[in-house]
Amino acid sequence: MIDIHNHILFDIDDGADDLDTCVEMCIDAYKNGYTAVAVTPHFFKYDRLEAFVEERDEKVSILREILKNEEIELLVFKGAELFLSDEIFDAENLDALTINRSRYMLCEFPLGPFDVEKAPLWIDELLDRGYTPVIAHPERYIELHRNFHIIDELIDRDVIFQVNIDSLTGKNGEEPQEMAIDMVMRKIAKLIATDAHDLRYRHTRIKEKLAELPDVITEEMIEECMQINPDKILKNQEI
Repeated sequence: MIDIHNHILFDIDDGADDLDTCVEMCIDAYKNGYTAVAVTPHFFKYDRLEAFVEERDEKVSILREILKNEEIELLVFKGAELFLSDEIFDAENLDALTINRSRYMLCEFPLGPFDVEKAPLWIDELLDRGYTPVIAHPERYIELHRNFHIIDELIDRDVIFQVNIDSLTGKNGEEPQEMAIDMVMRKIAKLIATDAHDLRYRHTRIKEKLAELPDVITEEMIEECMQINPDKILKNQEI
C-alpha cells in the first residue's frame, strides 16, 4: 500500500512532534503493509515557499537516512498539503509542492465556514498552471456538506478526491462517514489515505483501521484507492 496523505514528517506542522515519533509512525506504517509514503506537511504561508521547501527537503533527507540505517524498507516521497485561499492567484511556481514532482497537487479547503463559490476559482487557477488538484478529505468540509453542488462542479473539472480512512470507519462522525462511503462506492473518490498525525489517534497502524471498515467497502476498492491509484500518482500517470 501507498499512503498519499499524512503528517508523518517531524516538527514541521501539527503532525509528528519530533523525530522519534516520526520514525515510529514510519515503522508502524511499514509493519502494517505500506511500501511507500508521500509526506504532505501543511503549506499555507505562501510568502515562505522557499523556506518551507528547504525545511521539508532537509527533514526528508534525515528521515530517509534513518530508515535506511534501521533497514526499514519504506520509500519516502516529497509532497505538501496546500491550503487554498485567494493567495493562490499571486503565488510563485508551486512545482516543489506537488507529490513527487508529478502533476498532482494535494490541496485542502478551510474546514470551517468560507465562501464556497471561491472553491472552483482556486481549483481553476491550479488547473491553468498545469496541475491536477487532489482534494484532501472532502467529507470533512462543512461547506461541501451544505453545498454539494460544488462537488459536482469539481467533478466536471476532473479533479481527484481523497477520503480519509478514519472517515470511512466513522471516527469523524456519521455525516462524514456517509459522504466518504458514497464517494468511494460511486468511484468519485479515487484515493484513501491515513491523514496520520500522531501515534495514538490519527495513526499509521492501518490494519486496525481496515478491520473497522464497513462491509460495503470491498477489497477491490481498497486495492484501487490505496495501491493502484496512489502508485499512478507517484509515477505521474493518469488516473
